[in-house]
Amino acid sequence: MTTPTKEDAGHNAPQGSSPTMSSTTSPTTSPTSSPVTAPRASRTGPVLPRLIAPVVLAGILLVFSILSPVFFSGDNLLGVLNQAAILALVAIGMTVVVRAGGIDLSIGVALDLAALAAAATIAEGYVPWVAVTVGLAFGASVGLVNAFLIVVLRIPSFLATLSVWFIGTSVQQLLTGGGAPIYLQKSRVPEGFALWGNGSLLGVPIPLVLAAVVAVVVYVALDKTRWGRELTVTGEQRTASRISGKRVSGLAVSAYLIGAGAAALGGVVLASRTYAFIPASGQLYVMDAIGAVFIGATLSRFGRVSVPGTLVGVLIFALLANGMNLIGLSFFWQGLARGVALLVVLLLGILLTRTPRTPPALVRLLAPLTASASPSTKGR
Repeated sequence: MTTPTKEDAGHNAPQGSSPTMSSTTSPTTSPTSSPVTAPRASRTGPVLPRLIAPVVLAGILLVFSILSPVFFSGDNLLGVLNQAAILALVAIGMTVVVRAGGIDLSIGVALDLAALAAAATIAEGYVPWVAVTVGLAFGASVGLVNAFLIVVLRIPSFLATLSVWFIGTSVQQLLTGGGAPIYLQKSRVPEGFALWGNGSLLGVPIPLVLAAVVAVVVYVALDKTRWGRELTVTGEQRTASRISGKRVSGLAVSAYLIGAGAAALGGVVLASRTYAFIPASGQLYVMDAIGAVFIGATLSRFGRVSVPGTLVGVLIFALLANGMNLIGLSFFWQGLARGVALLVVLLLGILLTRTPRTPPALVRLLAPLTASASPSTKGR
């Protein structure tokens, strides 16, 4: 009987093998846990799947530039970026949560509660900084509740955030007397609050400035810091991270707080921009945010969500909506077009990798559903 060599073991080890197996073989057998030391074949990886989203974005620019003479003008593109700032904030928050291995269906509630609190505080005559602080606190509280349900009570993130979504929607209706909007008199809104949604800095709209600052900060935190590396590893290999002594619970709490905080900032901007609070308006951003995050994952050879990729997804949705509005396409067709764009990007990403393996980001999204069906597989 011959003893298997180390090379044989490494060759036969399945992708994404357990940490126990990795400890007896080469650490380069797991591309998700050690991208820096991955084999040369994985370093190059298939290029075409990573080009899908940029090509779709370029195609949208080309097609609508032909169909509408004002589409590619500077003023229109700046307006598109300004309108997309709130979606970008929500999507960046969702990126952090998905990077941590979770999902947040209640992120729209964080936006709504922040907008409600900020608008109500201004309506009561408080100064702008109080309204902004109260709004951010209300929005962040949604992340805190999610973290408690997921980390302490070990409820799968999909089910926990879905429950919070139901509760948050009902809370909005109760606080507004059945869902009545709160309208602010424009002349009575302090300038310090109106600037958050309608001001500009050196000609650049402040919502766009805020989104850019948040994007840079979150990108650096995720990709250039120890916290970001630990969050990524925890999201991709939670059990191995727990065994290795990483602060799995603390990382999850921070991810949900940051996600809700980014969405809350979007809620303050929305209340300032519209001089109002419209109940459940945050729900309009949730699906687009999820779609943008997973479109962005196709830019990574590891199927990993990232801030730059998410911003590409946000641009695709924003430019697509603007182009369809300019050519007068019915609102009912616009949802169909966004869904088709999302399907095209994801399906091409799967087909061009020439592998039946589902992208890792989608696997992690669906994992809570599988875990809820099988108690033995619960990971939280």
